[in-house]
Amino acid sequence: MMKTKIRKFFLYFLAVDSIIVLLSFVMQEGWFLNTQVAFFCSFLITMATFFSYKKLVERRVEAGAYSEEKDVLKRYEDPYDLYDEEEENVVFESEVKPIKKIGLRESLRNLVASYRGALSPLRLGAYGILFLAILALLRHDALEPIAFFVGLSVVPLGSLFLGNKGLE
Repeated sequence: MMKTKIRKFFLYFLAVDSIIVLLSFVMQEGWFLNTQVAFFCSFLITMATFFSYKKLVERRVEAGAYSEEKDVLKRYEDPYDLYDEEEENVVFESEVKPIKKIGLRESLRNLVASYRGALSPLRLGAYGILFLAILALLRHDALEPIAFFVGLSVVPLGSLFLGNKGLE
């Protein structure tokens, strides 16, 4: 199932890239090179991020960090099962305890727990490739900033649209 979604993700961005290729042939000469290099780097960063966080979540599941208890969103929205449809719970105001907000300490714990996803070698390598690509384009006087930005923004904007629309 995961491979099917990744394949759909890849095909979706391949279709979007073909539109960018057509656009780049209409524009100036440097547009094709800049948009394709930027698109490739952006896609590489997105896939590296996906795989690093996927690996992080799998490790946490194996370690038992996630349980079958309550959905995290439900735990914050309805911590006392006041709106549970299965059974009729009557909770008096005197029984309801205020929920404490997540403080700095909890935020730091979450940051330390997820640093492996943010600083994974895959992501750092992908950003390194982006950096080297910019340097190579600069060295050969081929960098067109607007074209590079267009190519770089296709994947994040496409992901935003795809996230709202879904892969199904």
